Amino acid sequence: ARQVERRFHAAVGLSPKVLCRIARLQHAVELSRELEGAEWALAAGYYDQAHQVREFRALTGLTPGAYVREQAEVGFVQSPEAAGA
Repeated sequence: ARQVERRFHAAVGLSPKVLCRIARLQHAVELSRELEGAEWALAAGYYDQAHQVREFRALTGLTPGAYVREQAEVGFVQSPEAAGA
């Protein structure tokens, strides 16, 4: 198991666990538009809301609530390339 982890890290640059944490965070970000609170945390695959808050803060520097508020302030931004300009 340890050798697989070393090879994975050499190929990807992250441990399998870190990659899983990032994937779960991405899933949580996608769900943030539809759910909130403990329902959001559980649907994203966290054990509970405290687990979500700890992991969110560790990976982004923000709490989930701060992230959602920040996204609401930013709104939708589309690059000129994506808009076909």
